[in-house]
Amino acid sequence: MRVVLALALLLSAEPKAKSKPKLVEAKSVVTDLVVDLRYATADNFLHKQVYPDDAKCLLLEESAKRLEAAAKQLREKGYRLKVWDCYRPHAVQFEMWKIFPKPGYVAEPKAGSNHNRGGAVDLTLATADGGEVEMPTPFDTFTGAAHHGYAGGTAESREHREVLKAAMQAAGFTKNQMEWWHWDLPDAKSRPILDEPLN
Repeated sequence: MRVVLALALLLSAEPKAKSKPKLVEAKSVVTDLVVDLRYATADNFLHKQVYPDDAKCLLLEESAKRLEAAAKQLREKGYRLKVWDCYRPHAVQFEMWKIFPKPGYVAEPKAGSNHNRGGAVDLTLATADGGEVEMPTPFDTFTGAAHHGYAGGTAESREHREVLKAAMQAAGFTKNQMEWWHWDLPDAKSRPILDEPLN
């Protein structure tokens, strides 16, 4: 009896295997989200399509909920959110690195990107009807003009950048200083790397 009891106590003390984090379709949480996944087309800095045609914007549930909090604030100002990249399968990270191995702009696959964890999103503002809003640079412009501290460009573009920043930070995201469009969960690096399909 003592042996059985000791075995039961030992088994209950063993750490349980962590369940794989769940990815959700962001549009199911942020219903007015404009989805324009650039890597599902060749209209990106790689000049190559690396996502399937039917790719969806997937995120960790926490990321999606924070995104909705930001979107709620922006709706009151007459804006919507438009996403260019969300969760990215780890296998795609290797492909991107092969095409553009530039640390700081493309994460080295062994360490993984926060996009591979469902904890990062690339986005911009859109008008209430989904139209374009002027920002300091286009998406994936890897120059100083994309930095948050950039003081050039038009006053309107800088104002839009600040409106987006205020909403994203209020929702608990952290900025990438070199890319005004890139936002992370504060603890994204602690999340596991995933390799789930985008469709």
